[in-house]
Amino acid sequence: RGPARTPRCHTRVVSPSAPTRLVRASAMGSGGESDPALMSDAPSFLGLPAVKLERLSVRDVAPGVFERTHVDRAVPAVLTDVAKSWPCASKWTLEWFKEKHGDVRVAADDGTKEKMKCTLREFVKTCDAFEPSAGSSSGSTGAHLVDSSGELVSSSPGGHRPLSGVVPYLRTWNFLDDLPELENDFDKHGGGYFRDLFDALRPEWRPPFTWAFLGAKGTRTKLHVDVWHTDAWLTVLQGSKRFVLFHPGHAKHVFDENTRTFADLDGDDVAAIEKTFPNFRRATPVVAVVGTGETIYIPRGWPHYAVALSAGVSLTKNFLSRANRRAVLEETVAFANRRDACAFVLGRAPRASDNLLKFCVHGGSLRLSDAAKVMGVETGTLREKMREARRQRLREEAEAAEAAEGEEEEA
Repeated sequence: RGPARTPRCHTRVVSPSAPTRLVRASAMGSGGESDPALMSDAPSFLGLPAVKLERLSVRDVAPGVFERTHVDRAVPAVLTDVAKSWPCASKWTLEWFKEKHGDVRVAADDGTKEKMKCTLREFVKTCDAFEPSAGSSSGSTGAHLVDSSGELVSSSPGGHRPLSGVVPYLRTWNFLDDLPELENDFDKHGGGYFRDLFDALRPEWRPPFTWAFLGAKGTRTKLHVDVWHTDAWLTVLQGSKRFVLFHPGHAKHVFDENTRTFADLDGDDVAAIEKTFPNFRRATPVVAVVGTGETIYIPRGWPHYAVALSAGVSLTKNFLSRANRRAVLEETVAFANRRDACAFVLGRAPRASDNLLKFCVHGGSLRLSDAAKVMGVETGTLREKMREARRQRLREEAEAAEAAEGEEEEA
């Protein structure tokens, strides 16, 4: 979600020198009970000693306490049952999306530049047909599609041929563009555990940071730091996922400043990783398996990686925490300016799924001239439209302030 940036931490986080103090392994199931399948006396990742992420039930910690002890301090954790009462927890599955919203068109990542453009119904059928080859554990190589008779399928919907060995993945799907009613299926503040200060902004200034992930076993999200270094929560609604996180203080061991890239964790050859990241073994992986109905909190600035252990559906939201509001303010203002300019030129509000909105979100990662080409205007025209949009907003704010002062004087 967004281009690679130098990992940094805007707010105070816990010390990387003693991660074992931060992530107690209580290993609870979705109802708070002990779950042997998720327990391990000696967790590891790629053969390296790891620390298991703390697991909590809402019975263990109140929302305000969690905000102080985890969100304010940027300490990750798994909440096993915060989403238990959400409508999506009882209905969002691949089959449900296929049956209820099968005609919605999507563009799934399949390793090609064109992506796999199809309906949700066709995509889910592709997920059903996908079968990792025998002996393949990574899910990203040695994989193929089969039909119901076991015969190889040469292409995905519409005759589109996916890149060999890549599991098709509907990642960071801005589903609210097509299905706005689904916003009623979850609590965007996580029952108070993940208060989002973006909601204090005007609706058109709020970044489109709510996504769904749909895919087969083996789909993965490469190691990265989240957009604007915001906090995030992710709820697994079907299936399970393995997460690997690294403390911001250890990011220097998994991020290459010269190439601006993170370590590739898809393989199992640590020696190969060390060729580019010689201090990789100095980083302490923090690991968690997040099962159906469970929610992981990923703090700002923590590099993280995820892989689906089974086919399924996940819901995620990046949010503005009170501890991080000042650091994100500059990004938010810049986003609002660019979005206003784009809306002014387009004559409509940009959709979250518009490629153009990447310019609004990432700014410097997309050249102004490229954005102008997408919009069909001259670069100078777009620049002036952005300035005019900013002036217009300042005028509106000044008028609103004057009106508020007038009301106070009358009172």
